Amino acid sequence: MGATGTVHGRPAGAGSTRVRVLQTLRDVPDGLGAHELAAKLELHPNTVRFHLGRLEQDGLVHRRVAHPSVPGRPPLRFTAAPQPNALGTRREFRALAEALAGVLADQVPGAPELTEQAGRAWAQRLTEARTGPAPDANEAIDMLAVALAGIGFDPLITSDRHQLSLLQRHCPFLEVAQEHRDVVCSLQLGVIRGLLERLGAPVEVTRLVPFALPQGCLVQFTPR
Repeated sequence: MGATGTVHGRPAGAGSTRVRVLQTLRDVPDGLGAHELAAKLELHPNTVRFHLGRLEQDGLVHRRVAHPSVPGRPPLRFTAAPQPNALGTRREFRALAEALAGVLADQVPGAPELTEQAGRAWAQRLTEARTGPAPDANEAIDMLAVALAGIGFDPLITSDRHQLSLLQRHCPFLEVAQEHRDVVCSLQLGVIRGLLERLGAPVEVTRLVPFALPQGCLVQFTPR
């Protein structure tokens, strides 16, 4: 995606810089300063500060004043907010989720449509603090990836000349999805569609392919 907001031309395999910042902080529980983070990611410190500011607004990163080692302005350190149930095996509500998904799948007509609506409602809660649309397609897709990472997914944005895609390398609802795929995938689809609509993104979802690759599920987009 270029500066004009078109969806083609983004390097294949390139993920969101903001997601990289967030994931790096999650790997260092004690936190990092902006310069340390910039060195790890091979980015300019100002670029890192910009993304840290956005992550703070989303409640995904916290700052604290570190103990100064030399006279002068105390340095800032940034830490990732606690991540509920992401990229791990701790799932306190698995039994409840399985029971509810089972009831929806077996007894409720139009369950996928209902859970997609629930996903859209979830997306609205995730973006309550935002005002106005994303400035361009790049920013919208990056914001989508950050929001998905914040609820336990591990998204990777890829593109070629013909297709913009997002690989979901981790699903926080995997065990439930294996038994009730339609219910869980329609919920995820609703979240993604709702987030894109709330962000005013100039792209829309064409399809979600569960377990399309060994690495995870594939979400494909097209220009709106």
